[in-house]
Amino acid sequence: MRSFLEIIAAATLVGSSMASAGAADGLRPDADGYIRDWLMLAPIALPDGETCAEALLKEQIPNESALRPKAGDKVKIGGKELSWRNVTASTNYFDFNESLKSINDHVAGYMVAYIECEKEMPDVILAVASNDQGRIYFNGVDIYAFTEARPLMLDADKGKVTLKKGVNVMVFKITNEQNSWQGAMRLLDKSGAPLKNVRIKLTP
Repeated sequence: MRSFLEIIAAATLVGSSMASAGAADGLRPDADGYIRDWLMLAPIALPDGETCAEALLKEQIPNESALRPKAGDKVKIGGKELSWRNVTASTNYFDFNESLKSINDHVAGYMVAYIECEKEMPDVILAVASNDQGRIYFNGVDIYAFTEARPLMLDADKGKVTLKKGVNVMVFKITNEQNSWQGAMRLLDKSGAPLKNVRIKLTP
């Protein structure tokens, strides 16, 4: 299943007033528009007998669409305690196994980024890729799900969102069947050029 919904100006906003950006919150997408700085929670082992596609469409964390973590926050899942941590991708895609320094099969993980804008920005193109299945919540709204196994193909799927003035919350959930476990997301303006004038924050 492939789904990508356009989020219009009336979409749910989890906003905040603009704050001065400290060192940890003065981050930006790279020159091609890719988000490289994220908060990561992984690996979450999936139950035996449950497919990754099934897991993608279930909540591993209660109310996962409303996640608003910061580094160091702890979550207990299936009797195991995990901590949110800041990660920076070494290239235009992030790699869970590289960050974890281990190979993880039949698992789920979350990446969260806060995108801060000084004004509303309509018709922003969101280009995404996942290895394997991927799901995205934007400002608390479920906007995208891809439920098939696949290798990473940059810009595999695209859709449009409206970034609100203030802080926008992006939750990217990816499940992995085996071997490589990766994802990528970039922001483009309506002409297809890398989006400018946005900041990436790692705190709500």
